[in-house]
Amino acid sequence: MKKLTILSIALLIFAATLEYPKLGLQPQAIGQTPTPQTPTPQPPIIQPQIPQPPTLQPPTTQPPTPQPPTPQPKAEDPKKLGYVSPEFAERFSQQQIDQINANVETLLLTQSCARCDLRAIKLVNIRLKNAIVTGADLSDASLSGSTFEISDFVNTNMARTDLSGAQLIGARISNTNLRKANLTGTNLDGADLRFSDLRDANLSNANLRNANIDGASIDRASMAGTTMPDGRKN
Repeated sequence: MKKLTILSIALLIFAATLEYPKLGLQPQAIGQTPTPQTPTPQPPIIQPQIPQPPTLQPPTTQPPTPQPPTPQPKAEDPKKLGYVSPEFAERFSQQQIDQINANVETLLLTQSCARCDLRAIKLVNIRLKNAIVTGADLSDASLSGSTFEISDFVNTNMARTDLSGAQLIGARISNTNLRKANLTGTNLDGADLRFSDLRDANLSNANLRNANIDGASIDRASMAGTTMPDGRKN
C-alpha cells in the first residue's frame, strides 16, 4: 500500500513536469513557495502629440490717442498794413496792400510815382518837393500836415483825401478829382486848380491866394473863412 502511494506521487510529479513547459513555468519542487519574479521594465509608450490650433484672440481695440489741435490763424489777426490806413484794410487784399506799400516806398525814394495806386495811404507830416504823382489814385488818403511844394497832381484822383493843414504852394492840381476832399486850412497859394472838381469839398479857412481856379467846380463846397485868389476872405 505504501508502495502504491509513493508510485502515485511520482506519477503526479512526472505529469506536472510535462505540463510546466507548456505554461512557461519553471518546474519547482512541490511544496515550495514560488520565487517572485521581477517584472521586466517596459519602455514608456509615447503618445504622439497632436498640435492644437492656436486660439485666436479678438484684437483689442485701443482708443485713439488724442492729437493736439493744429493751430489756426486767428480771424482777427491784422493784415500787414504798412502805409495803408487801418479803417480801409477790409477793402483791400493783402496783395493789393503790398503793392500800395511798394508804391509809397517808390514815391518816398524817387519823389515820383505817376499813375500809381496810392489809395488810403497815410503819410502825415511828410515833406516832398517837385513830387510827381500824375494820374495816381490817392483817394481816401490821409496827407494832413504834409508839404508838397511845387508838386504835380495833374489828373490825380484825390476824392475824399484829407489834405487839412497841408502845404500845396504852387502845386499843379489841374483836372484833379477833389470831391469831398478835406482842404481845411490848406495852403494853396499860387496852386493851379483849373478844371478841378471841388464839389462838396471842405475849403474852410483854406488859402487860395493867387491860385488859378478857372473852370473849377466848387458847387456845395464849404468856403467859410477861405481866402480867395484875389485876397478877399469869405
